[in-house]
Amino acid sequence: MLKDQATPPKAILFFDGDCPLCNRVLTFILSNEIRADLVFSPLDASSSERWREAHPNMLMEEDSVYYFDGLNLYKKSTAVLQLLPKLRWYTGVLRLGWLLPLKLRDRCYDFVARRRKRIFKECIMDPRLMGRMLH
Repeated sequence: MLKDQATPPKAILFFDGDCPLCNRVLTFILSNEIRADLVFSPLDASSSERWREAHPNMLMEEDSVYYFDGLNLYKKSTAVLQLLPKLRWYTGVLRLGWLLPLKLRDRCYDFVARRRKRIFKECIMDPRLMGRMLH
């Protein structure tokens, strides 16, 4: 490997930092990831804003989850499904979500997203995130 080769872009999960459900999902990811190579960023953070400015062709809305795999940006249910290979084998059953049409998957995602702050009241950020945030 050449010393001057650029390092590949990191995988980034963009999330709603004020969402109690999102923070619980992040705790699940941290507890079940195969390797600790995923970087996280709240959508309203300055690091996310800088990333969006550097990637103007990759549009993001403020109220969704996004997964950047180093090349492509995925949103909503597709972001979640694209992230699954980074988790332990027993989360593989969730990959059955690919069998559902995109419109149905995203409707289910939107249904939960509209109710997430009513269902889950307390927003607790996992301390393991501190060294894993996008800078």
